[in-house]
Amino acid sequence: MNSYKSLLVTVIVLSLLSIMASSCDEVIEYSPYQNIIKDKWKAQNPANIKALNQQSETTFKPFKIVLIADSHTYYDDFEKQVKYINTLKDIDFVIHLGDLTLSAINREFEWYSDIINKIKIPVITLIGNHDCLANGYDIYKEMFGPSDFYFSYNGVKFVMFDNIVWEKKVKDPDFEWFSETIVNDKNYTHVIPFAHIPPWDEQFSYGNELFYNYLLEKNDISLSVHGHIHRYDVRQPYGTVNYLSVPSCNRNQLVIMAIQSDTVTFENIAY
Repeated sequence: MNSYKSLLVTVIVLSLLSIMASSCDEVIEYSPYQNIIKDKWKAQNPANIKALNQQSETTFKPFKIVLIADSHTYYDDFEKQVKYINTLKDIDFVIHLGDLTLSAINREFEWYSDIINKIKIPVITLIGNHDCLANGYDIYKEMFGPSDFYFSYNGVKFVMFDNIVWEKKVKDPDFEWFSETIVNDKNYTHVIPFAHIPPWDEQFSYGNELFYNYLLEKNDISLSVHGHIHRYDVRQPYGTVNYLSVPSCNRNQLVIMAIQSDTVTFENIAY
């Protein structure tokens, strides 16, 4: 009887070892918050910015981009959105305004990457507040690069501002970096800032809310683009600056932004 039990235990152990060896990535997971990034998903923003640099004109040329946001938890809707984007013509690239994930676990970042990389044109991905939960901030930086960054395309400067405070447990976003970066030294036809959270959100102090708008007005910036509120919205809460909010993907909507030499226009599209 003892030899039978010993044989049975041996068979079970060998079977488990065989299963784990054949599909190690799927079976072994020490924690949902582990930070193991596949090489193919590392530094996605720098790679896409490099691709944009290769197709960018040296002087201004009109172009269109797609704006999307808040795809977390809506993966079926997100797949549908990506398929629709691939049917659009004359779009140069896509900007995702953040909240790729709900809980900032590694697998959510991978699910996002699996879906978004089906888009046939470059995609630039901002960080959202949900993406900073747990160790999501570290995962984001490894998968997409710095959370504050900018790039130029066809003579337009795109400023991507990390304004997450609660989930990062900081008092203020990096306004020093932002104030230096949004300056137009006359080399750009437009300077357009993007940040996940609009300044009037409860996450920000009243001082930070007004300071953000002050920096835009000081630099003659007329448009600021955001996600977070999950619906399309355009308003001027402080004066001359237009604040555009992009809908979440479960609304079956996206925004197309058309950039001309003298104007920047946008349209909410239902599909």
